[in-house]
Amino acid sequence: MTAVSIVLLAQHAALASECADTIHRHTSVPYELIVVNDGNQEAVARAFEAKKAVLTATPEIAGVAVGFNLGASVASGERIIFIRDHVRVVSNWLPPLLACLEDCPDAALAGPLSYGVSGVQQAKVPIEAIESMPDDIRKQWAAASGGTQRVSRLLSFLLAADREAFASLGGFDEGYRYEAYEDDDLCLRALQAGRELYVVRESAAHYLTPPPLFADNPNFLHHQSIVNREYAQAKWGEDITALLLQYPRPVTVSLCMIVKNEEETLARCLSSVAGIVHEINIIDTGSTDRTKAIAESFQARVFDFEWVNDFAAARNFAFAQATCEYILWLDADDILLPDDASKLQALIRALPYQTDVVSMDYHLAKDEYGNVTSSLRRNRLVRRGRGCRWIGAVHEYLEVSGSIMAGDIAVTHDRVHTQSDRNLKIYEAKLRAEAELGPRDTYYYANELFDHRLWERAAEQYEKLLRCQEVWVEDRIGACGRAAECYDHMNDPERAKRKALQTFVYAAPRAENCCRLGSFFMKERRYAEAVFWYKLASELPRPDTGAHTIHACWTWLPHLQLCVCYDRMGEHRLAYEANERAAAFRPEDERIRANRVYLLNRLETAERPS
Repeated sequence: MTAVSIVLLAQHAALASECADTIHRHTSVPYELIVVNDGNQEAVARAFEAKKAVLTATPEIAGVAVGFNLGASVASGERIIFIRDHVRVVSNWLPPLLACLEDCPDAALAGPLSYGVSGVQQAKVPIEAIESMPDDIRKQWAAASGGTQRVSRLLSFLLAADREAFASLGGFDEGYRYEAYEDDDLCLRALQAGRELYVVRESAAHYLTPPPLFADNPNFLHHQSIVNREYAQAKWGEDITALLLQYPRPVTVSLCMIVKNEEETLARCLSSVAGIVHEINIIDTGSTDRTKAIAESFQARVFDFEWVNDFAAARNFAFAQATCEYILWLDADDILLPDDASKLQALIRALPYQTDVVSMDYHLAKDEYGNVTSSLRRNRLVRRGRGCRWIGAVHEYLEVSGSIMAGDIAVTHDRVHTQSDRNLKIYEAKLRAEAELGPRDTYYYANELFDHRLWERAAEQYEKLLRCQEVWVEDRIGACGRAAECYDHMNDPERAKRKALQTFVYAAPRAENCCRLGSFFMKERRYAEAVFWYKLASELPRPDTGAHTIHACWTWLPHLQLCVCYDRMGEHRLAYEANERAAAFRPEDERIRANRVYLLNRLETAERPS
């Protein structure tokens, strides 16, 4: 049996002949070429008279589904390569596709990269650039770009199929006339049958825009796309492309962590995800306690990394050790609470194919009642093939791209270690070495100074940041708010107010800065002005920015402060009502309970006849 059958759909004689020539020139493995003369055109028949090919024909132009099915029906190869006539293959195009079908027993279909196509098969660089790479460089580039990746959608311009799988799926649905959506339909049926689709980045081909199928009707394809989309909608009950992009499947996950002397916290962290992740990679930067032994007790892969005062370097080394499809990162004093662990497990078992990144809430602190008081969002789960990189020696961030899902999962930060000056020392060492801090580092250097109560130096750095051009708006807002607190500590209330008000230049008011303004006016006993700001804070819709959020400012705090202000203004009924609104968030708070007793007494006294 011939190992490979190449089915060429010939709709344009000249294009089909050129396509066959590139196949002959760039294909080293044995193959049979089957040419489907779509519409039994004389020009196509003449073009292949002198070429070694098996010719078959449709009586009239029928298109992709009918033509490819016809070619497959006469193919003898174990692997069938479907190719359109406006495609030009390049060197080493076929072996990686065949290797994928051979090495991935669940594979039904595989496709190459191209340029000018939609979806995941769109190359980031022109095909000429890939074609010009030496084989070893091309392999490295393909691996760095994502390698061979499971996907939910492949296009029919060039499609490698396992013959047995293709037959079991019933081939292309010929209800899709001419072209459009026949490939989506085949992909969806393959996924439903438990088979997989792969894009093979080591394989590439040129995609040329074909001339109109009917010269006298240049808009025919657009019209047919609408007809075929309606056919798919009727067949599947939903938009077929959306079904593919959201199609769930189980994935494998590598946990990657950097640690040093974490014997107090590591077991608790790993216990929270044990049995959920498929691989644990622990990168130790110089522990002298039992950290490594604890990691090994969880069957972790432990690697040593010499600490170079650079968190991004350590995390990138950790990511490089991952072997699974996705990477999850945590710190040793992070945990997933049981509900969140269950959500993560469910997500891993049914992650939509298109998802490259999952962001999760990061709960930084809780109050005595278990309410989250401080949080932000971090990109936590990333597709390894995306090549996501960490940036920044301190307060590093993960640079991501692709399709990002906002997960409903929270990672809880359960700090054991007290505040250290490690990060501050790293920044100051960089400055002594005359390193220039960029906007992000300037912001986090200012935050370190703020946390160490170095108010004047912190304010100076916040002001420096605000003079920079390329700054994330949330960092500008945060810098103004923190600088306002610095000026308040420096006994400069007017400057503090102006800096809090400056945040309104960048975005709609945020509750944190409204509460800051309220507190500044309260200190001056200007209760009417304070009421204005606390009332505004209590009415604002909370934006979903992913930035650091002080939850108290968006929930109970403005109501409690309104209670105090109204009481001091003699408005005891309003004070009582504000206190009850605060109680809705913190019913067990002793201050709120005491306020209730006090205010009820004041109201009863006021209503008692004199």
